[in-house]
Amino acid sequence: AVIKYADNVLKGLATGVSVVVATGCSMAIFGTPITTQFTMGASIILTSVYFFSNEMTCLSSSSKNNKTSKDGAEMMKPILPR
Repeated sequence: AVIKYADNVLKGLATGVSVVVATGCSMAIFGTPITTQFTMGASIILTSVYFFSNEMTCLSSSSKNNKTSKDGAEMMKPILPR
């Protein structure tokens, strides 16, 4: 069931990143002022993209598809392809 909704999650992340990039370009080219709210929102978006694209330690040891790191903790596979 998780794979079924992965496309929607990736679409949402891609839309958020595109807004951040477009606003950054607008700021550089046209001198658009950036507000504190936008800065906070952009940092949340970029942090979520980072977490979705990197391996994270897994709390459950019952997963079969995860790798084990050097210290014995299981690692979740990233959702975004490399």
